This record gives sequence, C-alpha cells and structure tokens, in this order.
Amino acid sequence: MERNKDRFKLLLAALWLAFTVTLAGWWMIFGLRQIERLNQFAGERAGEFRHHHRMLVWEGGVLIVLLVGGGVALLGYVWRERRRHQQIEEFFAAFTHDAKTALASLRLQAESLVEDLDANPPNPLLARLLKDTLRLQLQLENSLFLVNLRSGRLLPQTLRISRLIESLRFHWPEVTLRLSGDGVVLADTRALESVLTNLVQNAVIHGQAHQVAITVEAAESGKLRILVADDGRGFAGDFAQLGTLFTRHTYSSGSGVGLYISRQLVKRMGGALEFSPGEPSGFVAALSLPQASAGSFSTQTKRVTA
Repeated sequence: MERNKDRFKLLLAALWLAFTVTLAGWWMIFGLRQIERLNQFAGERAGEFRHHHRMLVWEGGVLIVLLVGGGVALLGYVWRERRRHQQIEEFFAAFTHDAKTALASLRLQAESLVEDLDANPPNPLLARLLKDTLRLQLQLENSLFLVNLRSGRLLPQTLRISRLIESLRFHWPEVTLRLSGDGVVLADTRALESVLTNLVQNAVIHGQAHQVAITVEAAESGKLRILVADDGRGFAGDFAQLGTLFTRHTYSSGSGVGLYISRQLVKRMGGALEFSPGEPSGFVAALSLPQASAGSFSTQTKRVTA
C-alpha cells in the first residue's frame, strides 16, 4: 500500500512536469507563429516584430528550462524521500528485532531467578524487573507494528480465544483473568496477541486493575464480540479521543500508541474496537472479529489465575 502511494506521487510529479513543459512549449510555438504572420504585413515595422520574436524565443526557452529543472528537482526530491523512508523502516525494524531478542533473553533469565529463589514473599525487585521487561517488550512490539502498519502483511488463521487468554496469565500473575464464553476467530496470531496484551496492560498500568473480565459472545454478521472489562479506576477523559495517535490524556498517561495500534490492527483484521466506561467503575474495550465458523462459539465460564 505504501509503495503504491509512493509510486503514485512519482507519477503525479512526472505528469505535472510533462503537462507544464508541453503547455509552455505550445505557448511559445503559438506566439512565434502569430509574430511570423504579423511580420508578413508589417512592412516598415518588420524590425520591431523581429525584436519581439527574439524576446519570445529567449523568454520561452528560459521558462521551459526552469520548468524542466524544477520538475526534475521535484522528482528527485520525491525519490530521495521514498528511499529515506525505506531506509528508516529497515533500520528501525532491525533495531527493534535485536532489542526484542535481548529483552526476551533478559526476561527468561529473570523468570529463572524467580523460580530458583522461590522466595515467600516474592522479591519485589524481581517482580518489578519482570514488569519492566514486559512493558519494554510491548512498547517495542507496538513500535514495530507502527512502522509496518501500512506496508506490513497480516496472515489470518483460526484462533481460539481461550488459548490466547491462557497465555496472558504468565505476564500478570497478580491479576485475576476471568473468561466467560469462548470461540474461534479469523485473525493474525501476533496481531491479536498484541491487541489483547495492550488492553490488559492498559488496565493494569493506567487503571490499577486487579481483575479483568473477558466475555466472548456471538454478534451479528458472523462475528464474535470480545469484551475486556476491568475493575480499575477507569478513564475520566474524552473517550472519543482514545485510540488517537500521540494524544496524552493526562500528564502521567502514555503516548496513546498502544490503543491506536490495537484499533488499527483490529480494523485490518476486519473488525472494530470501541471503548466505553465500565459500570459501576473501570474501563471496557469491546472488539469484534470475524468468526471462524458458525459452530465455534461456547458459553462456558473459566477463571484464569496464577
């Protein structure tokens, strides 16, 4: 998509160059022909028309040269910006991948330390280290999605919601996850994991939630509706602005990248993501995704805890 847009910009610049040069050339040729016709009937004033002829040739030539130079410079600028954008994307993707690998190794070592020490009560420094590494991993994942949001490809496949929710408990052992219902959706594995992780992370970090209830229910038009509701302090700002890129809702809030990426990823997977206040408190995120099959919905309730 992004490459097609860059090619379209180059095509527009080339068309503008061809049109303006052609128009200037036609104007000069037309003017010269009119001067030649007038010169035939000029008589004693023939010298004056020859002066106008030379002036038109010089002015027209300079105008065409300037138009060609400006058009070539514009084409070169568009091409250079395209190459620069590609180089930035490649560098950022490589840097993010290396950083994610190092953070994954650091997280595994921290988890090994927690298992080896088996302290009771748990060591607060190790718990904070695990939370910080998870947060950095999620931020890097969001940054990578942000860079490749338009040009990246998603691979839809059948995914069971309960399996994705089950994997989340390892990230937040102190949070109770309650799953009501189940189903199979058509979505990209990495993208949907990132969406759910962002929503739970938002509930834990910004909402100070201790419990997150996830409800899966059938919706119209062959879709599944997934409600992620927490018992946190909720959100006191404008819900219409949630999911807007780089919007700080409070002094201590984040950049809004997580919710923005989540909404865009769900949209690209053929769904929608909306936010609303919880009752009596908390925060609710409602996302809908295409259902894999008509018989892939279950209403059983499951509690997921550490």
